[in-house]
Amino acid sequence: MPRIDLDGIVTHYQQVGEGPDVVLMHAFTSNLAVWMLTGIVEALSRDFRVTLYDLRGHGMSTVVSEGYTSDELAHDYRRLHEALGLGPAFLVGHSYGGVIAMRVAHDQPELVRGVVLSDTYFPGLSHVEPDVEHAGPWTELRQTFLKAGVDLGATVDFTKLFQTVAELPDDQMKPVREAMGAAGARWISQMDQLAGTMAGREFFMEAGFDESSICAVRQPVIALYDEHSPFDATARFLRERLANCTVETVPDAKHLAPVQNSRAFVRLVRQHLCRLAGIEAGSPA
Repeated sequence: MPRIDLDGIVTHYQQVGEGPDVVLMHAFTSNLAVWMLTGIVEALSRDFRVTLYDLRGHGMSTVVSEGYTSDELAHDYRRLHEALGLGPAFLVGHSYGGVIAMRVAHDQPELVRGVVLSDTYFPGLSHVEPDVEHAGPWTELRQTFLKAGVDLGATVDFTKLFQTVAELPDDQMKPVREAMGAAGARWISQMDQLAGTMAGREFFMEAGFDESSICAVRQPVIALYDEHSPFDATARFLRERLANCTVETVPDAKHLAPVQNSRAFVRLVRQHLCRLAGIEAGSPA
């Protein structure tokens, strides 16, 4: 498993294929393995050089106590970009990975040819999504943990969630894993390593990436929002306010399109990346 030291953050990454650079950025509390499950690496590596990596604190990368804002994670990416000798890249980000991708596009535009977002929520657009605490993912997660006798509370609190996962005995975690299914269980299994860090709080910090900064991104943005997304207002905002943005819907998905409808997700990502790169798309598989 290749790893590279980025100023003390030992980062696990994978790279395959040849051609224009594409970098896959996973969601908060996920890891690069999620991309392996979707088939997107195989589909894209026919025409692109695909790089995927674990964010700090995730997967097999170094866990640190702080530094999980979009600003810090964008700095990590820029160090990775330089260390691996990448060219201007297309960034594909799921959920919080999309925030990081857009942050890089804004702060260092010469590194980015375009961005593909997958159901991304932006802390800097919290006024657009004022009811995030009542969004489906947190409500469903709370109900699932209630089956184990634990109330996470009505307010989104990832710090409490991480600590709960780290401390809950296996017999209480079992019904949680069963209720969440295979994909959800994998997601849950990543959380205990973030217990005791600032990640749960820093994830929701604007960190200087506000509405005006988001709207200043000039590269092409493909915003893929799920059919049953909790962030419809954000999708509308991006369509109306970004200078060069295409919004499309991934059917039969609810925030986790890469695993809930991999076929449609991969097709859309490949179709748009090939168009932006001037490559004949052909079949995705």
